[in-house]
This record gives sequence, structure tokens and C-alpha cells, in this order.
Amino acid sequence: MLLGYVNDIWRNLESAIKLFADDCIIYRKIMNDSDIESLQIDLDRLGRWAVENAVKIIPGKSKAVNFTRARVKDPIYYFSGDQRIQEVRCCKYLGITYAAT
Repeated sequence: MLLGYVNDIWRNLESAIKLFADDCIIYRKIMNDSDIESLQIDLDRLGRWAVENAVKIIPGKSKAVNFTRARVKDPIYYFSGDQRIQEVRCCKYLGITYAAT
């Protein structure tokens, strides 16, 4: 009965979220350090929601993708619990591959 669980997953998040079956994408436009912090706060909230609802998030299956044309000077790291989310150049979601430029 996963649908009963995910019905309220979005309520405490400021970032955008897309849900399909057992997949979840959380994202936001990053313009400054505050946006980076806000996304991490939402990732932390998502982790707390998972604990409260006995849903397991597997950080090893999570990926971070940065879509930008700007040159990124310093890498941005996001975490799920105490595990860093792997940054990749592309990801597949619902059969579509999204690639960073």
C-alpha cells in the first residue's frame, strides 16, 4: 500500500517534487547558497518522513544531477542521512534519459 504512504510526502517540502509509483524526484532552481541549503533541508525532511512512515530510502540508488550552462567552480554535495548522494552527468527517469550539458 505504498500510495497510502506517499500521499503526504510533499507537505513539508519547499522544493518541487514529482512522484510516480515508487520513484521520487525532488528538485529546485539553485541561484545562491540559500537555495543549496533549502534543497538539503528538504532532503533531510524527506529522510525524516521516511523514518516516520517506515519507508526505506536507499541512498545508493539516489543520484544528483546539475543542469547548468554556467561553469561550476565548487562542486555541490547533497546528503541522504550521513551518506553523500552520488553526482552523475545523466539519469534515467520513466524511460527518459536526462543529461547535464
